[in-house]
Amino acid sequence: MAGEVDDLVRKLEEGELSSQEVLEEMKRRRLFHHQNELFPGFFSVLGMTAWGVLWFLPVLTEIFGLDIVNVPSIEMPVEVGYLASILLVVLVLPLFYAAYLRSKNSVTGDEDIILVKDGAYGIVRHPSFLAGFMIVIILPIIFASKIPFTLFTVLGVIAVFVALYLQSLSEEKVNIRKWGDEYRRYMEEVPRFNFILGLWRRARRDEEKLEE
Repeated sequence: MAGEVDDLVRKLEEGELSSQEVLEEMKRRRLFHHQNELFPGFFSVLGMTAWGVLWFLPVLTEIFGLDIVNVPSIEMPVEVGYLASILLVVLVLPLFYAAYLRSKNSVTGDEDIILVKDGAYGIVRHPSFLAGFMIVIILPIIFASKIPFTLFTVLGVIAVFVALYLQSLSEEKVNIRKWGDEYRRYMEEVPRFNFILGLWRRARRDEEKLEE
């Protein structure tokens, strides 16, 4: 099945349409990532809000004198905090940078008409989501000495995972319409968030290319 942006790609390359005209046509065809949401990033915003409230709940309890069941905190060794800080730089920032480059190099802004499958997008389908999820795990560990790491923090992380999963499903429905069978093949080759599986599959693809 062909994608609904195939003709827009051709017209853009041949100069029949400008980038702005392409955006307007995509909007008319309801091909924006957040087209069917109450507001852009609906699931992500709800998940991150829940995470923030649950993570800061011990602090909010103290500030406002709330009567909430006392939940024991999990002590984090200083070495774990240092390791988390290193992971933040080594793993998270490159993923965000990959998403930034995709957006920067897109002729239509954040609403792509060319399916990006190289770089981090050849490892996972949603590198910016993966980076965001890693941040909600890493930050509470780094600041555990200031903000207690409790069961509520864990619940907040779970809320973000569910939210990002739903957000990715919403975007992928649009992507399938945009790129058709090309995106379906991409989904078969590249996992949604599992970067370990993604690295293994990418290595296999590289080996197959060398054998050809």
